[in-house]
Amino acid sequence: MNTSFAFVDPFADTLELPVSGEIEAPRPMWERDQLVEHLGAHYQIVRELGRGGMGVVFLARDIALHRLVAIKVLRQEFAGSVEHRERFRREARMTARLSHPNIVPLHSFGEMDDFVYIVMKYVHGASLAERMRREKKLSAGEVRRILRDLALALDSAHRDGVVHRDLKAENILLEGPSGHAMLTDFGVALLRSLDPVRADSSHAFGTPHYMSPEQATGDLDIDGRSDIYSLGVLGFYMLTGSLPFDGSTFEALAARHIVDAPPSLEGAGPAGLCAIIERCLAKNRDDRFRTGEELAEALDALEVRKRWFSKHAARSSWLFGGRAAIALAMLAGLARAAARWTTI
Repeated sequence: MNTSFAFVDPFADTLELPVSGEIEAPRPMWERDQLVEHLGAHYQIVRELGRGGMGVVFLARDIALHRLVAIKVLRQEFAGSVEHRERFRREARMTARLSHPNIVPLHSFGEMDDFVYIVMKYVHGASLAERMRREKKLSAGEVRRILRDLALALDSAHRDGVVHRDLKAENILLEGPSGHAMLTDFGVALLRSLDPVRADSSHAFGTPHYMSPEQATGDLDIDGRSDIYSLGVLGFYMLTGSLPFDGSTFEALAARHIVDAPPSLEGAGPAGLCAIIERCLAKNRDDRFRTGEELAEALDALEVRKRWFSKHAARSSWLFGGRAAIALAMLAGLARAAARWTTI
């Protein structure tokens, strides 16, 4: 089947679409062919954005609404798997429940034979993982801002009973020049209000480097504080350029999350920010921030203190300078008076 007609619109008024020159024909790919076959009348594929464990993500143009979207397609090798199709459905349902400026919104979901897809907002920017690969570490101010964005996103999800369980740099998108952080990929999220406590809930879902101790032990009672721990790992990574724990096997890495204290952050950034990240990384969940909102408030307080000290330091500097000028003027006056007295 010739699919090049649906691959690109060379006259579209969007920066993401080619506007001149030869268009390279796409390589054969089952996921792309399925997308064109089933959704070609509604979307035009621009390019592949990336691929993960379960899906391939494409940048596409919504023809009717003339906007860019991201379409995630279940990979061919999993299309016949009942388990993977259900996980894809769960991701769509979880995301559809959520509405927050720092969570990537879902537009639609569909299944046609073996073709399963999710249409989401396209976030124009790079993932945090890409940014870290390029810059190695981020400034303390940027770390504080990204953590605050994500804390508020998680707080909203937790209020709706959704625990993400797979917070990591690859699942954070930084939008536009401002670097507005947005959370995505709820593929292994847990809906506490509806999911019964069952054996498969104890599976260690998530990414080992970011797992909370309770996730690593397979605890059945996972709540939002598990995501707070993963956010602490993310903060540590952004501030230092390295992850707090590593291991050659899942078991070794899990054991370190459960038992080992993370390396000290002393000197890696402002003391207040380091203390917040270290509290997120507490082994006992009761010692962490209780909610994302509480964490965001602590991060806000850092900025308020910074502004207060800057303001008062500037005022003190002005006062000191003013007093010094007055003292110098007085000394000059006394010197002139002494000179006149000597002359007389």
